[in-house]
Amino acid sequence: MLFISALAIGMITGLQNVTTDVPTTDSDIVSTTEDMGLLEPTKLSPPVSDLVNVTIHDRPAMWDVYLHHCPKWRPINHIFFQVANICFLLSFLAPHTATGLIWLRVALILGCAFSGMWAWSVECYLDAVLWNCAFIVINFVYFAVQFYLMRPIKFHKDIEEVYVALFKPLRVSRRQFRRVLMCMRNVRHLKCHELYAHEKVTKVDSLSLVLSGKLVVSQNQRALHIVFPHHFLDSPEWFGVSTDEYFQVSIMAMEESRVLVWHRDKLKLSIMSDGFLQAVFDHILGRDVVHKLMQVSETMAVSNGHLPNSYEEGEDKPMLVVKKAGDGPGITALLNRQLQATDPNAWRLGRIEETDHETPV
Repeated sequence: MLFISALAIGMITGLQNVTTDVPTTDSDIVSTTEDMGLLEPTKLSPPVSDLVNVTIHDRPAMWDVYLHHCPKWRPINHIFFQVANICFLLSFLAPHTATGLIWLRVALILGCAFSGMWAWSVECYLDAVLWNCAFIVINFVYFAVQFYLMRPIKFHKDIEEVYVALFKPLRVSRRQFRRVLMCMRNVRHLKCHELYAHEKVTKVDSLSLVLSGKLVVSQNQRALHIVFPHHFLDSPEWFGVSTDEYFQVSIMAMEESRVLVWHRDKLKLSIMSDGFLQAVFDHILGRDVVHKLMQVSETMAVSNGHLPNSYEEGEDKPMLVVKKAGDGPGITALLNRQLQATDPNAWRLGRIEETDHETPV
């Protein structure tokens, strides 16, 4: 486009340099002679023919027009003009990142400010001042929004540990994790031996993550596995189970525990529009389900354990006992191994005794 414009200007300028010189002739030319004070007209003979002489100057080259267009350059502009253009240059060099957007907006604000001062104090162009003021306002609004979005996002200590342990390794940003936390119902505190979910009574309407403490999952008085911090209580129910159904297991706290509870349907609706978050939750919960299945398979392959009906007898009473004799080490070693996997001193909190016969409750 620039080349075509330059070519058109060169052609117009060349045509303007073409001049015609057409002298006028008169067949009757009167000559006077001065003889004794008398004027005597003399008629000359007409010319043989009327000729039109056209002189065409040589057209200059197109590049000569531009080279000699400014025979004398004006002085360098004011320092405000120079600084404004330096700021615009810096804005063009801004990288395509969140920090680069801040850089871009700040450079544009400074460039428009110096350009406006140059138009105000040097050239006295009111329209240029108004345009630059409008540009400053627009860029400042974008700068404020971007700066607000870049502010540091901090979480509570327990929530921060969850983010670092589960979501940060999967490259979930703090802003995305905060969006997930907006679907949180509450942080539930459980006392020792308090039921979180009752088998075939409690509805599956939440997603729960253990922040601290330990909980045991059982079915028909038989212990299945233990849930430790940063593991989910109801991850198996996340896949293919509606909120109108009920838990098929009971979940009870083995010690004072804290559980982060999400609105299950609200969380699903929130991450449905974000394919990345949906894939992250499917990965985390799927990995949690596989871990639970391995624990349950190992436990049930060795022995069938059951939970006592009451825990009012104190800490010295067994929490889990073996129902059948002659099953080898049984569930004792397995559950103790699960407890000691995270805390070697936690065996007293869920002490498990193994007997040769069924222990009465």
